[in-house]
Amino acid sequence: MTSPAVWSDAWTRATAAAKADGTLVLDPSGDAASVPPGPYWVMETDTGLSDRMGAGEPVNAETGTIWLHLMVAKGTGTPAALASRIGMSNAFRTNAPSSGLSYFEQHFDPPSLSADGTRYRFSLGIAYEFQNLPDQIGGK
Repeated sequence: MTSPAVWSDAWTRATAAAKADGTLVLDPSGDAASVPPGPYWVMETDTGLSDRMGAGEPVNAETGTIWLHLMVAKGTGTPAALASRIGMSNAFRTNAPSSGLSYFEQHFDPPSLSADGTRYRFSLGIAYEFQNLPDQIGGK
């Protein structure tokens, strides 16, 4: 499960990068907001590991991926979407202010040209590691 500290840091970075680009980030489980007519981002997480560092250790270790999906209308062109995705990528290439959180390799998932609907999805996956004491990440 993704720790609240990881989600909060990623959300802050993503919304700042989106705002600078003139787009929004939507939380898939947040308030039901209307979908913007222009490009927008959707953020979700995928946790690969969440466990104690070792037997009796008070430190939790977590690894996973922050997924940001840029949704663009078909017919608007790829270059602007790629530039937006690079801007979002750069937001995660700086040190995390939260002790124990680090971002490393990134994955770029191309859109499927056979996708149904009116939008293409340009995805960016940012791998992370997080280590912290249980009371600092919501666990006991």
